[in-house]
Amino acid sequence: MVEPTGHCPYLGLKQNRAIRFSSPTPEHRCFVGGEPIEIPVDQTGYCLSQGHVSCPLYMGLPVPTTIGSSSAGALPTQIGGIRGWYTTLSPRDRAIYALMIAMLALIIVIYLVAGLRSLTLGQGQSQQPSPAPTLGAENTSTQAPPSPSPAPPSPSPVPATPTLLPTSTPEPVPTTAATAATIILPPTGTPTASEPTATTGSPASTTAPTSTAAPTTRVPAQQPAATSTPPPAVSNAVVWLYFADATGSLYVPVQRAVKVEDKKIAEAAIRALIEGPRGDLQRLVVGSVKLLGVSIRANTATVNFDSPPNGSGDERGLWAVVLTLTHFPNVERVQIQVNGQPYGLNDGQPVSRPVVNPLNPQGLPFDYRSTEFLPTYYLTADGDHSVRIMRMVPKTRETASSTIRALLDGPGDYGYAVQEVIPDGTTLRAISISEGIATVDLSSPFAEAGNRDAAVRTIVESLTTLGPVTGVRILVDGQSLGGVWGEPYGRVFPRPLINAE
Repeated sequence: MVEPTGHCPYLGLKQNRAIRFSSPTPEHRCFVGGEPIEIPVDQTGYCLSQGHVSCPLYMGLPVPTTIGSSSAGALPTQIGGIRGWYTTLSPRDRAIYALMIAMLALIIVIYLVAGLRSLTLGQGQSQQPSPAPTLGAENTSTQAPPSPSPAPPSPSPVPATPTLLPTSTPEPVPTTAATAATIILPPTGTPTASEPTATTGSPASTTAPTSTAAPTTRVPAQQPAATSTPPPAVSNAVVWLYFADATGSLYVPVQRAVKVEDKKIAEAAIRALIEGPRGDLQRLVVGSVKLLGVSIRANTATVNFDSPPNGSGDERGLWAVVLTLTHFPNVERVQIQVNGQPYGLNDGQPVSRPVVNPLNPQGLPFDYRSTEFLPTYYLTADGDHSVRIMRMVPKTRETASSTIRALLDGPGDYGYAVQEVIPDGTTLRAISISEGIATVDLSSPFAEAGNRDAAVRTIVESLTTLGPVTGVRILVDGQSLGGVWGEPYGRVFPRPLINAE
C-alpha cells in the first residue's frame, strides 16, 4: 500500500523495513541506523506523522524505554486472520482498501462482459452455412466435370518477433553497516573494473509468399513493442561522511541520510561528501570536483574524479574519501583516480582504512600482536559534535573496562580541540555486560558533572562502538544514576546515531 506522506522513511516491521502501516503495531522497528531498533516513543506523534524529523531515534537523542508509558496507550487485543488485520487499520486505510476492492470488482465485471460478448460473436460466425457443392440434380450434363484449379500454396508462418533480453549485470554495491573494527591491510594491485554489457539485435523478417490463383490474406508481421527506459529506483540510506573540526586537526564523522539511485550507495556517499558539511565543520573535498564513477571489485573500491578532489598538497581530502568508503563492510581498500589515472595516496595504489585520530600517550609500538586501539568519544570545542579519538593501549581481553579507563584518562594531546565533560577524579568501580547491556559503576565525583547529558553521551558512544554492547546503564557508587539525577538518567541508554543530520 502507498505510504502516507510525512511518515518516517526508516519505519518498518522487525523482519522487513519495506513493510509499513499507517497505524502502530507492536512489531514496528526503526531502521535509521541500518538495524532494527525498538521504538519506545509514541508512534502517532513521531514515526507516523511529519514530526518524525523530531523523533529522538531519528535525531540520535535519548528516548524513554517503556512503551507502556507512551501516550498512545495499550495496543488493542490482536484478532487472527483477515478480520484481525482489517481491525488494525485506521478508518482512512479501511476506506482506501474498500475503494481498491470495488475498483477490482468493476474491472472483473468489465472483462467478463467483454469475454462473453466475444464468445457469442465467435459462435454466430461459426454457425453460418458453407456453400454446397454443385453436384447432383443441377448437374445434368453428360460432359465430364472440369478439372479443379490448383489450390494456392499455404503462406509460410511468420516467425514470432524474438524478445530482446537485457544482458547487463548490475554493479555490486556496498551495504550501509559500519565496519566494527579498524582494518589495516597491505595494498594490492590495481583491479580492472568490468563494465556491464548489453547485447542487442534486430528480429529477422520473413515475407509470406503470394498466389495469383486466388486472393490471399497477408498476415502482418508482429512489430516489436516500443520500449522505454524505466526511471531509476530511488531509496534512502544513512551513510558515514568525514569532515574536519574547527581546528582542522580532527576528523569528525557525520551520519547523513541520502537518496540512493539504482542501489549505488557508494556514489551517493561520495556525492554527499563533495556537497560538504551542513554545520560548522570544515570541508575536506573540493566542492567543484565531479564524480565520474565508483566501482567495487574484490573488496577494493575505485573512485574516479574529473580533477584532484583535495587541495594543493593537502591529503586530508583523500583520506576523507577513504574513510567514507571503508565504512562499508565490503570495502577494505580504496584507489583514487583522476580521469582514470591513479592519483594521490600510496603512488595511486589502493590503500586501507587508516586509524582515525590516533592517540598514543605511552609511546607503545604499532604492533597489533601486543597493542590495540580503543574508541573514546569526546565533544568538540564548540560542543556541537562528537569526535572519536582512537587511544592505543596494551592488548587486553577486558576491552569494555579498558575503554572506560581510557576515556577517564582524558584526550591527551587533543585537549585543545575537545571538551572534558567528565569530572576529574572519576574512577571506574566495576563494569559488567549482560545480554548486550553494559552496566557501568562510577565513583561519586561523576555526579558532579556540569554537563550531564554530555557526560552520559560520551560514555554511551564509547561503549556502544564495541560490538557486543547495544545499551548502557550507569551507576554511581552502586546506586542508579536515576536516583542521583532523576528518573530519566536511570534507564538503559541505547546505541545513538553519531552526529546525525
